[in-house]
Amino acid sequence: MDERLRRLDLGGFAALRVLVAGDFMLDEYLWGRVERISPEAPVPVIEVERETRTLGGAGNVVNNLVALGAQVEVLGLVGQDNAAHLLRQELTRLGVAPEGLFSDPGRRTSLKTRVIGNSQQVVRIDQESRLPAPPAFAESARKYFEERLPFIQALVLSDYDKGTLTPHLLKDLIRRGRAQGLPVVVDPKGADYSPYAQATVITPNRKEAELAVGHSLARWEDLVQAGVRLRQSLELDHLLITLGPEGMLLFPRKGPPRHIPAEPREVFDVSGAGDTVVALMALGLAQWGDPVLAATLANLAAGVVVGKVGTAPIFRTELERELGRKGTRLEEKIVSLPELRLTVSYLQAQGKRLVFTNGCFDLLHGGHIKFLEDSRRLGDALVVAVDSDASARQVKGPGRPVIGEAERLRILAALQAVDYVTLFDTHQLPQILEDLKPDVLTKGSNYPEEQVAGREIVQAYGGEIRLLPVTDPTSTSGLINRIRGEGG
Repeated sequence: MDERLRRLDLGGFAALRVLVAGDFMLDEYLWGRVERISPEAPVPVIEVERETRTLGGAGNVVNNLVALGAQVEVLGLVGQDNAAHLLRQELTRLGVAPEGLFSDPGRRTSLKTRVIGNSQQVVRIDQESRLPAPPAFAESARKYFEERLPFIQALVLSDYDKGTLTPHLLKDLIRRGRAQGLPVVVDPKGADYSPYAQATVITPNRKEAELAVGHSLARWEDLVQAGVRLRQSLELDHLLITLGPEGMLLFPRKGPPRHIPAEPREVFDVSGAGDTVVALMALGLAQWGDPVLAATLANLAAGVVVGKVGTAPIFRTELERELGRKGTRLEEKIVSLPELRLTVSYLQAQGKRLVFTNGCFDLLHGGHIKFLEDSRRLGDALVVAVDSDASARQVKGPGRPVIGEAERLRILAALQAVDYVTLFDTHQLPQILEDLKPDVLTKGSNYPEEQVAGREIVQAYGGEIRLLPVTDPTSTSGLINRIRGEGG
């Protein structure tokens, strides 16, 4: 690996603010079971048991940027329907302000509903508008973009050909962004690339590039010649063509085309990899201004994403591991609350059953471990929220915790039963439960159910409260008192 990559400080992404403009969609999943065939037609009857949602389209670029630690703003057009309301909720859940999503009462918000019965996708239902956005939106979008321009460090244009990014609006956003000195990264669509002219970089895959040039690019020499011509004709700073298992081909303004090979990997799903590439190109160019470095990092990130099932973002900890910075699963289990929200969204989109518990977990003992193991058996993933030091003092009193928050996180992450650990303060619990909507909230049976914090929230959305038997009489407070007594 290039030594420059090993030395990269990805922590700088946290200081970058990226505006994502484009076609925002909502991916909805209806999970249920099949026990009979309909008497009306030879189709299965799905008894829906739960619903999950995640951001799609340009929203998946947002997912990736948030997972990498960046700050994000959005610009798009949705309808005045429930799907738009839910889409805004998902953005807010990720800590992204939805003010840049404008409404058109005559428009349908893009909604992709997947119906899954017995873990098998039965049908996908698409509801959307593809008409060009009205002139009133273009005017509002320009004004909003002008207001936000001084505060952003990069612009991503995520075009899914749903009508939000009209040719005139594209040209205007590119012109204004470049005039401000921003890297403007475009994920293109369609056969006419002229509206993307003078962008910093566009990122088509091979098939999209073939559509743009009008002929096959199966032969390497044809691909190289077409890439050179396309970059020149569009007056781009760079052109990046993604090639799947063959890696990427970068056409810089200066110098010859550069092939960036992919690492050999087991591929599960390529969906969403393009969004990961766009996100890394925007952050890489904004942070270092080096297209080769940005493309190499994007190539590495895309390799991680295609190894996941379904559309999933790349997390900064995963990228750091690829760079040789972090080599254990333990660090990846310890996540911030924004990272946890994204992780849970990804797990729920796969139909995973989520179990959640919270506590101080100070001076871990056998009773704790059995409780966590029993909790994990109730689902597919166990999330443990750990009280911060300040929160533990508030709950347990002076002199607690005995073990600091960083060490408690690492100890819990080392347990096989625990999938993810996050730090929280007591007052945050209601919002965390609202955001994550775990299927099961567990607590020890020494707590009466009516005293379980967050019980009403979980039960309100259909979740389950499970009080697990406490058979080990050991208590942390008792252990500490014994130690202090013996020590005295």
